[in-house]
Amino acid sequence: MKITIDKQDLQANIQHLYNIVPSKNTMPILTNYLIRADEERNVVTFTVTDLEITVIVEFPASVIDGGTAVVSAKNLTDIINSLPDRTVHFILEEENLRIQCEHSKFNLLCAETSQFPLIPQKAVENVIELDSQMFKKMIDNTHFAVSNEHNRPIFTGIFWKLTNDTQLMVATDGKKIAEFKINNLIDIPEETEQIIPTKGLLFLDKVIREDIPSVQVHVEPNRVMFSYGNYTIFSHIIEGKFPDYTRAIPANNTNILKISKTLLKDAVKRVSLMASDETFKVRFDINASRIDISSANREEGEANEVIEDLNYIGDPITIAFNYRYLNAILNVIESNEVEFRMGKATEPALFFNTEQKDDYTARFLLMPLRLN
Repeated sequence: MKITIDKQDLQANIQHLYNIVPSKNTMPILTNYLIRADEERNVVTFTVTDLEITVIVEFPASVIDGGTAVVSAKNLTDIINSLPDRTVHFILEEENLRIQCEHSKFNLLCAETSQFPLIPQKAVENVIELDSQMFKKMIDNTHFAVSNEHNRPIFTGIFWKLTNDTQLMVATDGKKIAEFKINNLIDIPEETEQIIPTKGLLFLDKVIREDIPSVQVHVEPNRVMFSYGNYTIFSHIIEGKFPDYTRAIPANNTNILKISKTLLKDAVKRVSLMASDETFKVRFDINASRIDISSANREEGEANEVIEDLNYIGDPITIAFNYRYLNAILNVIESNEVEFRMGKATEPALFFNTEQKDDYTARFLLMPLRLN
């Protein structure tokens, strides 16, 4: 194998691949990239997998001699990132991959190619075409609510439901819920709903660009394939039934607050400096004329801030939230103002954009903390 490629082109195509490499595993081969050079087509392919997620990226290069190599993903990534913006040469010599760039030379010991896991075949039939920017928006508006507790695998993925006229993504960790729904007509063979691991969706989210308007999707019983530009992503599906999260969404939250998102975020940021490191609790005392935002830490002190620029309809209410979860919701609110809908201090609060769109809707739920 002998390849020549511009360092910036190489870096642009593989910069996110290392996120797929498992941090902990019992199979050392999974810490490697599989590199294939095709002399006839003049392309090079990088593949990485953790057995749950497989990512393949193919891009043009000057391929003098074709071949295959399996090398350390970390070492190769570190080397490429450190090189000057010049031409990079890859030369495979027996069990070593030689990398040259100007005056820099590296030799990487290659692993046995046959040990690398089998790569799925790209589907070309029954492929669904979706708007890539809207798909990215769905991921952006839901992934923050996913649980990181691996003893509950269903909650570590994003629920995705696809019908002929809607797309729905939902994530929850039991403390917050994020729901994003697109209203559009889609030509699909049949309705489907799956729980997709977040890792593969976040990779796709990173590589989506404005100049490539669509993503192709192929759904199988135990796997989903996303094809976007020169990337192909295979993701296993999390088995199990996603809970009926709608039962947790209150219907009678009649205390409605509308307030500047920036004003609220800045106030919460300051008050949270004195919040407990155990509960992350920030308290809100809300009435028609003002909001008192406060926090207290027995060992360090307390903080308080008043906001008088608000629009509130309802009874006076005192409610507390984990400020980290609240900030996560405020970060995905698109409108200049955010709308809170609250019931009692012990009941879930709902959050909305104040400027509604015709083609999609988003709503977020956050469980309050105990006041005492």
